[in-house]
Order: sequence, then C-alpha cells, then structure tokens
Amino acid sequence: MWSLGPGWRDEAALAAAWREAQPFPHLVFDDVVPATPVLDVLDDEAVVRQEGDIFCFEASGDLHELSASFGAVLAPPLARITGKPVTRAELRAYAYRPGHYLLPHSDHQDGLERLLAFAYYLPSPEPLTGGELELYRQTPERIDSALLISPEANRLVVFDVSDVSLHQVREVLAGLRLSLAGWFYP
Repeated sequence: MWSLGPGWRDEAALAAAWREAQPFPHLVFDDVVPATPVLDVLDDEAVVRQEGDIFCFEASGDLHELSASFGAVLAPPLARITGKPVTRAELRAYAYRPGHYLLPHSDHQDGLERLLAFAYYLPSPEPLTGGELELYRQTPERIDSALLISPEANRLVVFDVSDVSLHQVREVLAGLRLSLAGWFYP
C-alpha cells in the first residue's frame, strides 16, 4: 500500500544524516506516497475530539490495516537506517483545526517500547496556516526551539523517541492539518 521514492535508496547516507541530525535524530522524507489514496481508506473512520492539558485535536482509533501495511514497508529500511530494531507500526489519523495544538512533550514512556515516532502529512482540503512540527534542543540550563518542519502533503517525518526528543505541534491558525501519526515498536 506504500511506495518509497528514490530518496530512500542511499541508506548509508540516510544513516549518517540520522546520526548527525539536530537537535536529536530525525529524518524528513518528501517522497513517500501511498499506492492507494489514504483519504479513501479514512472516509469510514470516525474521529473524536480529544482535549487535555497539553493537547486539543481530533483523532481516530488505531488503524490496524493501515498500520500493518505502513509498518511492513517502512520498518525494514528504518531499522537499517536508524539502528533501531523496529518491526511494526501503530498509527492513527489526526485532524487539527483552527485552535488545535499539541504542546511540548516527549513520546517516551516507560514500558511502552516506542522506538521511533512519525508523522505523515496528508493533502489538506483547506489552505493551512500554522500546525508546524517544532523540535526542541534541551541542555541542562535551558530548552530552545531548534527546528520547524512544515506539514507538507506526502512528507514523512521520523524521529527518535527518548527523554530528550521534545517536540510539539504548533497551533493551527487557519485551515486543516491532516496526518497519520504514531510510533514504531520492536
């Protein structure tokens, strides 16, 4: 169901880029596209508004079939590139409307075995303002914004899950930010 573009061919270069990425290991791919339209698969999926202290967005439940196909195609090359023993993925659909956000946090939680996090951005039916993925640099003295990644259609961002992989989804100011996001596991 997924197709890897030419940007995935040089795994040695990608592994070096992964190790050298700042503020923590991550990669951005602009050439990952589903072989079948994902939006067609998502038409029947219910999304529920979720709101808490650090987040406000709409999300589906785990999309088992899509998770399985995504993991089957992407886990083997990501394991080689990152050195992480990933074998499967879990993903959900997310919709961020104006006013929605996800404040700075780390996806690391003891006992969950998350190794890599990802976001795959879907085409938006409405022009988007805001909603960037923001990565932070942490030092013992401070935490600073280090990188903004715009949610461009067919872009996949993969990043390390650790105590220092602090990130957020900036508030959506206008439009609709659609993504499939989740984690890779051993």
